[in-house]
Amino acid sequence: MIASRFDHVGLNVKDLDASIAFLKAMFDFEVIQQWDNPKQAFIGKEKVVLGLMEKKDYDFTVHTMAHIAFPCSKADFAAVVAKVKELEAPIVSGPKAQRDGETILFRDPSGNIFEVCYPALTR
Repeated sequence: MIASRFDHVGLNVKDLDASIAFLKAMFDFEVIQQWDNPKQAFIGKEKVVLGLMEKKDYDFTVHTMAHIAFPCSKADFAAVVAKVKELEAPIVSGPKAQRDGETILFRDPSGNIFEVCYPALTR
């Protein structure tokens, strides 16, 4: 039987080192494992793990709004927005009202879209 949670989410990135630096700065992630052939890494914290695979010609900015969303508290949302702006991450949408809370969507150095929002969807 397959577990009802993710093991990790895999993302293509243009520059592995730039993506690792961005995710460390934005989400305080740590490198779990990294290797060079092919150039890949697992990065994350607590129950969140992303698998990053470097592909220099990758372009995720074309024709998609696919994204990964992380929850935060209402009290932390302003700090998240400030961090996005400090890192000069391109903002796709927001900050704006959503589901009786707020959301912001932004791109990493490879063009992948991340969202941080509250309230969290719970199940």
